[in-house]
Amino acid sequence: NAKKRAVVAVARKLAVLMHRLWCTQGVYEPLRNATAVAA
Repeated sequence: NAKKRAVVAVARKLAVLMHRLWCTQGVYEPLRNATAVAA
């Protein structure tokens, strides 16, 4: 039951993200706020 709830939560989060990008014609930037790490 808990696993099913977690799967639904992740799917909903992705659906909201995709809908938002679709409405704004935005480009998905997964690491937009991440800082660059020198290797």
